[in-house]
Amino acid sequence: MAEANVKNIEAIELFAESIVSLRNTTRKQADEIREQFQRISSWLDKELPDYWKNEHRKAEKRWIEAREELLRCESKTRADDERSCSVQRKMLAKATERRQLCEQRVRSLPSLAMQWNQFLQEASTSLRQLDDLSESTLQTAFERLQGTLETLRKYLER
Repeated sequence: MAEANVKNIEAIELFAESIVSLRNTTRKQADEIREQFQRISSWLDKELPDYWKNEHRKAEKRWIEAREELLRCESKTRADDERSCSVQRKMLAKATERRQLCEQRVRSLPSLAMQWNQFLQEASTSLRQLDDLSESTLQTAFERLQGTLETLRKYLER
């Protein structure tokens, strides 16, 4: 058997500690990613639809009020006076724009949720691979390195 000239195994021990640290950090980061994914899913499923439905209700109410204001103004002014009621026309245009934006947001939510779910499935595969790395690959590497360290310690004791 060939002899090895091993005098110091501290570097290997530090490497083993680094593997443990990487494993722990990887687990923690994967858990944090899952937590963030859960928050986003909850936000997309519940909070965002509620927000835009409420905003749409408000916008619809403002649009009705602006239209009624314009109709009142037009009924009070002469037909040849185009400049009167311009403020009410601008308010109605602004209310119409906001209402359309809210309608568009409400309509786009199912598509957005579907895109998120597709991304989530793909990302979950990557997270499972990360879990496998921390639970299996890094653990195996650490155990093998520990075995090698034990062999080296016995060798140094001779």
